[in-house]
Amino acid sequence: MSWTEDDWTNLSVAVVDDSKPVRSMMKLMLLSLGVGEVLLYENVAEAMDGIEDKQPDLVISDYYMVPETGLDLLKRIRDSTESLTRELPFLMMSGYEKTDTVLSKGISGYMPKPVTTDLVKHHILAACVNKQ
Repeated sequence: MSWTEDDWTNLSVAVVDDSKPVRSMMKLMLLSLGVGEVLLYENVAEAMDGIEDKQPDLVISDYYMVPETGLDLLKRIRDSTESLTRELPFLMMSGYEKTDTVLSKGISGYMPKPVTTDLVKHHILAACVNKQ
């Protein structure tokens, strides 16, 4: 990771959500924080192709998507043969109450929707800067 808490222009974030308005809102929030590259994906299959190709620094995914969920994406990322992909910080977000205890395993943070810019910033710092 080649970015710092003071300069987010080198940060690349993949956002995976089956809702176009949520993807657009997340992109605007991330750009307002100074994130240099925001990659948007509508589903797990599209995301896996893009993530393995583009190698972002962080993934933010919705939990409830169809046909595959955010947990399916997390499992595929953690099972990847690419070490950079396998070790990516992963933030989960959901508009539903967090009831699945599996969420705590393998994710860097959980954000309830609707998310705010401050919440996103806090979780990115906790997942990425504090990890370095």
